[in-house]
Amino acid sequence: LRAISSRQRFELVKNIKGKLKSKPLRRVWIPKPGKDEKRPLGIPTIQDRARQALVKSALEPEWESRFESTSYGFRPGRSAQDAIARIYSSINKGEYYVLDADIAKCSYREP
Repeated sequence: LRAISSRQRFELVKNIKGKLKSKPLRRVWIPKPGKDEKRPLGIPTIQDRARQALVKSALEPEWESRFESTSYGFRPGRSAQDAIARIYSSINKGEYYVLDADIAKCSYREP
């Protein structure tokens, strides 16, 4: 992780207020554990990350209040352990339906 100088921070603030178009991501291919495949990792510029953080801090309070209380994926203050505890509690109450889905590679094809 590289820190930026005070002058660079000042320039960053000026630039964030300006243009809204993001720069292309730097693409790095990282290996998948236990496989020969690699997956892409996109790395945004510091300026784009700062703009993303501003947008997130503006939108998150409103949208977080609308999400289901049973949703755990990528939520602030929630972890995989919280989801596991919820599953354990539900099973002990006799509620046996648990859905775990990864739809990244799913696609519909016309027959």
